[in-house]
Amino acid sequence: MRKIGIAAVMLGTLCVVAVAQGRVVQQFNFTLKNIRSDGRYTVVFESRSFDDQGAIPAPLNENTIRIPKGAVIRKEFLNKRYYCPLKKLVDQIRLEKPRATRFVDFLNKKLKGKKTPPTNPKNIISVCRFSRIGSGEVAVDARPFADPLIPANIEIFLGKPTAPGAVASFVAVGIPDERAAIVRDNPTIRETYPVVNVNFFNQPTPDGKYGYKVVLPVGPINGINISVERLKVTMPAFTLAKKKVTCVKKKGGKCRKRKVKKTNIFMWTKPDCPPSGKISFEAFYGYADAPDETKTIEIPCPKFE
Repeated sequence: MRKIGIAAVMLGTLCVVAVAQGRVVQQFNFTLKNIRSDGRYTVVFESRSFDDQGAIPAPLNENTIRIPKGAVIRKEFLNKRYYCPLKKLVDQIRLEKPRATRFVDFLNKKLKGKKTPPTNPKNIISVCRFSRIGSGEVAVDARPFADPLIPANIEIFLGKPTAPGAVASFVAVGIPDERAAIVRDNPTIRETYPVVNVNFFNQPTPDGKYGYKVVLPVGPINGINISVERLKVTMPAFTLAKKKVTCVKKKGGKCRKRKVKKTNIFMWTKPDCPPSGKISFEAFYGYADAPDETKTIEIPCPKFE
């Protein structure tokens, strides 16, 4: 097992916003770990957003991430049978969850089991169990509606593309943590489970650095502008068992003996490693009333041997 991390720098520099509240700090980070010789790896994404004077940060109207060229979703996974209908799952959990049980605990219980390709696309639990690709935690700044940060869990699934030209999407649900007073004592927050789609577009850049463009959600949730103060999501290696059947013995024009070879394929292909030995990630932050910012980070190319 090998790990690639960014140790000293919480990626990103300061972005100066031309408003009275001060400077908005935007940071992001990628770590690749659990790198295997067969091409598997785990992705960890982290970000922060806050005003350095403690004021309400200026809202974003655009936020995108560029990932290294070569890292794309394999065609075997781009199958509507594997796309989780997350809104339907959330509605089902709402109806079935016992009153005293945390939403996230009940969801985890429902999805517990072996991740096998679904045989019935109408079985929401089976489809979403297989297509679950990650989870994480977030702290949301919803001032002036709510003063303390709102802690929440995030559960992430493979989803259908929801924008023209998108390859696929990650569909995620935010689940407020009922153990926090701001959630426990506020029914509007406690009973809100926003479902958002993060669409992927295959838009390689001319310089050859980047392939996919990832469009992150921005804007109000239930009419309330929010800022993601802290976010950390982990997406382990998501694999699909593939069978290859070959005939090893024929008789009378028919196959009498077959050989079945099973292999596990990873959802992502390997990123291209440039001559510099480092792969790059880029983040764009667009504001309505402040200068836009573009930031990049580099990490060593993963070693798959």
